[in-house]
Amino acid sequence: MLFLPTLFVLSGVLRAASVVESVPTFEDVNQDTGEVVVCDMCPPGTHVSARCTATTPTRCAPCKAEHFTGLWNYLPRCLYCSTFCTDNQEVEKECSPLNDRVCRCKDGFYTNGDFCVRHSACEPGHGVQTRGTTQMNTVCEECSDGYFSNSSSALDACVKHQECACAEQVLLPGSVYHDTVCGSCDDLANGGETLRTFMTGFFSMHRMRVGKMKKFVTRYIHKSVPRQRGPLMDQIRDWLLQVPEEQLRNLPEMLRTSTLTSMAEKLKRRLDWIKEQSPNCSLGL
Repeated sequence: MLFLPTLFVLSGVLRAASVVESVPTFEDVNQDTGEVVVCDMCPPGTHVSARCTATTPTRCAPCKAEHFTGLWNYLPRCLYCSTFCTDNQEVEKECSPLNDRVCRCKDGFYTNGDFCVRHSACEPGHGVQTRGTTQMNTVCEECSDGYFSNSSSALDACVKHQECACAEQVLLPGSVYHDTVCGSCDDLANGGETLRTFMTGFFSMHRMRVGKMKKFVTRYIHKSVPRQRGPLMDQIRDWLLQVPEEQLRNLPEMLRTSTLTSMAEKLKRRLDWIKEQSPNCSLGL
């Protein structure tokens, strides 16, 4: 009773061993005799150094440096590792006797055809919905109500507007381009960070014509003038963050001089509203 199960187990082991040990073969013609012989292939990482005959087996030799074979084969020589990582690529898997070199895009780039292209940055007013990978570009989304993005980024999602404390007032309501600016009329009058944040937010939330933005940059920032709206706005914001405070206080007049009259009027109306909330406050703007 125990003999039959033992035979079955043994036969299964032998069958499994035969599958593992089976070697692929190929037919070859002996060049001297014209005889057709069946030869064993060489395993991955090697190549045929001598073909088999009716009496001798195939001889295999290992691949030399910078060469490979990834499959059972009857090649007279190994394949050259001909893939080289360039430009925005890096090595994912180095050349070995078993494989060619494998490249991938560097961090911050993705595969587009035969090239690695930098992930797109989401423009102000838009945040990252899905970060880019080595195979996919950044997916951007427009910031929804109550959220903002004030920079071009391939990493940052939209951020929720801050809520002003009970003792503060909304000096400037948030938009998709900037955060809510909180404080008081006195904070604004005292200048410093509150005034700078207020002016930067005011510029961000108003869509100026590109031609007038160029005129403003040329007249007051004195730098090479970009052609696109985004870089122009980035240049203006950077200037607002470092310009002397006396020039910040003179912005209404600077806007008028640059024929940004409508924007100057909007700024005046906002400042007048803030002063109405605190009659004893003198802004000096």
